[in-house]
Amino acid sequence: MSEVTTQQRTPAVSAGREKRPSSTSEAAELLRATQGSVLLRGGATKLDWAGRVDEPDLLIDTSDLAGVLTHNPADMTASVGGGTRLTELQRHLKGDGQWLALDPPTAETGATVAGLLAAGDSGPSRLRYGGIRDLVIGVTLILADGTVARAGGHVIKNVAGYDLAKLVHGSLGSLAMIAEVVVRLHPRPSGALTITGTADADQATAAAVAIAAGPFEPSAVEWISQSGSGTLLVKTEGAAGYLDSSRSQLTSMLDGLGVTTRQLSDEDAETSWQEHAAAVRGEEQETVVRICTLPTRLGGLTSDALDIAAAADVEARLISSVSLGMHTVRIRGGDAQGHATAFTELRERALAQGASVLLRSRSFEVDELVDALGPPPSTVELLKRIKTQFDPAGRFAPQRFHPWY
Repeated sequence: MSEVTTQQRTPAVSAGREKRPSSTSEAAELLRATQGSVLLRGGATKLDWAGRVDEPDLLIDTSDLAGVLTHNPADMTASVGGGTRLTELQRHLKGDGQWLALDPPTAETGATVAGLLAAGDSGPSRLRYGGIRDLVIGVTLILADGTVARAGGHVIKNVAGYDLAKLVHGSLGSLAMIAEVVVRLHPRPSGALTITGTADADQATAAAVAIAAGPFEPSAVEWISQSGSGTLLVKTEGAAGYLDSSRSQLTSMLDGLGVTTRQLSDEDAETSWQEHAAAVRGEEQETVVRICTLPTRLGGLTSDALDIAAAADVEARLISSVSLGMHTVRIRGGDAQGHATAFTELRERALAQGASVLLRSRSFEVDELVDALGPPPSTVELLKRIKTQFDPAGRFAPQRFHPWY
């Protein structure tokens, strides 16, 4: 069998058509003065999510639209340039004992704040703190014709104007350029505890349900499939007394479900969460798919994925934010046709059960064999109208949601 390789690259552009504006006004003028298709690039960690955008007329690199613009520790808010890397922002906030409560898997590979908002990307801590759409309180957008639009502000309870941040959340750079972002912050946890145990998909689901019904407020409940079973990771954060109480109660509850647990040392916990992030990102030989379902669907999804993969002569591995019903499926081994067959059938089964499916990483060979988006959602006409309203010429990421619009 031929080996599948996932190729991460920035689409080719003509000489002189890659620009790096250093201010909102410069970016706006650039868009006013140009025509043709535009691809926005931040950390380049999600350029192949959904449909690929090949050979844009203009590529705008947001690397110079970076930096912390304001930080008010007392109000627990900050504003940053859209091209600011999340890791840079976290380092700045750490000195004041604060953080932007996000831990996306792409953070360590260069994800920017604007890119995270545009992709709707988050991490395990979404369970406690919400996703990035819940943490953004203001944005400055630049439309395709150079118009600058602002919404929200620096006050957490500010409700003036349209909520443009939620509108561009998940738009994958197809509606507007996110030039500035205002976020609300959280105190950095004083301590953390990670408990792990061996569990199959059904045990992981039962654990998530029991934890949700209990007195706990975990920061993350994650499950990683292994051969024949899987690994459950539960993280709690807080003061020492709370962590001691959580450890005792969680251990007792999970033991009652047949999950034998142990507490990880701080060093081992950090390693485990780094490995978890790498697993969600996937490797170069893999096709990576995000499937969102009801949390109780993990067992059925796992069975479907393993059966479909075996029939296509490939392997499947799952990483699940089980309490949230957000699952990553990695298809590996075999050839491009096997990847395409497994992905297409898995998507059909998931959609039939009311799930949402997003194709993330895959090889160019797989692209030739699959419809990256699949059937349009029931909201496609509304999505078309929004696209037309914000980008009537269809300049931004024109192939991202093709053929939906």
